[in-house]
Amino acid sequence: MGTMMNTAIQGACTSSGIQRFGAALALSLFAASSCRPEDPRSIQRLDSLEPVALSDGLVYVHPARSRAVRLQLSSDPAAAPRVTRFSVGPQAVRAVRRPGAEEVLVLCRGERGAPGVAPVAATLVALPATASAQPRVYNVGSPFNAISVTSDGRFAVVHYAPDRTLDRLLFNPNEVAVVDLAAEPSETNPRRRTVRSFGGIPTSVQFSPPFTIRGESRTIAVVVSSSYVTLIDLAHLDRAETSVRLTLAQDAREIVPQQLLFDAEARAFYLRATGSNDVYFVRLDDSGTPPAEGNDFRASINQIGAGRDPSDLALFGAGDARRLLVVSSGSSEVRVIDPRSNAITSLALDARADRVLLFEGPSPRDPNTTLRALVYPSNNVLSARAVSFIDLGAIESRGSQNLETVQVGRTIRRALALPGRGTMLFEHEDVTSAGRLSLLDLGRRTTAPILAEVSLAEARFNTDARLLWVAPNGNTRVGFVQLDNFHPGEVRLDAPVREVIALPAMAGAPSRALAVHEATGGSVTVLDGNEPRRETARRINGFLLADLLEQGAP
Repeated sequence: MGTMMNTAIQGACTSSGIQRFGAALALSLFAASSCRPEDPRSIQRLDSLEPVALSDGLVYVHPARSRAVRLQLSSDPAAAPRVTRFSVGPQAVRAVRRPGAEEVLVLCRGERGAPGVAPVAATLVALPATASAQPRVYNVGSPFNAISVTSDGRFAVVHYAPDRTLDRLLFNPNEVAVVDLAAEPSETNPRRRTVRSFGGIPTSVQFSPPFTIRGESRTIAVVVSSSYVTLIDLAHLDRAETSVRLTLAQDAREIVPQQLLFDAEARAFYLRATGSNDVYFVRLDDSGTPPAEGNDFRASINQIGAGRDPSDLALFGAGDARRLLVVSSGSSEVRVIDPRSNAITSLALDARADRVLLFEGPSPRDPNTTLRALVYPSNNVLSARAVSFIDLGAIESRGSQNLETVQVGRTIRRALALPGRGTMLFEHEDVTSAGRLSLLDLGRRTTAPILAEVSLAEARFNTDARLLWVAPNGNTRVGFVQLDNFHPGEVRLDAPVREVIALPAMAGAPSRALAVHEATGGSVTVLDGNEPRRETARRINGFLLADLLEQGAP
């Protein structure tokens, strides 16, 4: 019977150490429980936000303690992990990894102030990659509750997300703060501003890929609101934003954006929204003399009929062959749209679908690897049992001749795409077990069942896409599928699992995943990301308690 290695962090490495630590911890928690009934310290002290994965471990953020704890694994599996602690601001509400860097960004709403408690400004804290470096603290000014970061990690936009529990007498929901993460904090970094409003409240912030505008690479932040979007040029934050309305001023409809699809080649984006059967095409035009005020580009908008209830968009082709593929769940059809002429080619589907996947691969009739599309249902609301393949070559002239329907056999409840592996996983309702999966081969267009006791809802990939992890909440077993040969397996652990987090690849280190357990003091099991086995698993306990007694009561 396999055993696992166990590691306890600081002060709990021997049995006597465990006893002294446990006794002191019990006294500490007893004292905390003696606080006033309305004082939440006794239950909040060790609560943390969702852990954030770095290449070598996890970062936990404790809002009640204004503290972040980094668990850092060594590239040597036998070496003890390192625990580093950082101070953050009060009321941390979001923690995300900065793309392209070994940093974690922590958004803190600050302290309002109370008798004997001084107010503290809201901040965005960039936790460094090494313990020797100091966190960068950006004063964002207002108690924002959401953060969006560009894909290159250069800029962050902090803003308000719709929330009825912001715990402030007054706040401006259209205020944002733009942080240049590559620069040090200063009086002009972050740059705070209020975006123009037509009565709505921002629901999200999304970022364009680099657009070439007047010979300069620009990233555009798109602040999404009901019935309009606002464009902020991150390369020129001193310039006013550009607002684009999705309806006329006298139109009372509520158009709620759901999907933005950027087209760097056309310097444009497509927008799909509930409340409209059109797709909105917004293009940035830098021709002619720049406007006297505001940005040096103009935004034009065009509406394209996309069928009833458009549910997903995809772009393919280049230059004059650039096309938009639209699947509409309400009309059981796919539309191929030429955005330059608005010409539409419609393909009727044999089964309803609401998602589209572009992939490179062969087909049973064509061994050549070329761009193709799969349209499929992503939930059981559509009650669909089939998917459709579309060969995109000469689609406008061949029409439905390029369409093939493949029966899956059972109502599709959930779908998980594995285009890099040439496959798609489907989950079905199953009255005889907790769940059942089907594996669709995108090249052969054949399906095969995989029996399963779990749902795909919590499935996670290794960063190298070699393994698919499934960890039912509260179960002591972690399941996995090897995506090279679709061999399933499982590993028995010593404690119930909350989730599995696959660590990003790190040079010189083996592929690893962390099974996170529910434990007050912190508990994870390190699993081999290539060949997970109980014998090579290593459990680490107590890393969140390492300095609890040293810090005293909050």
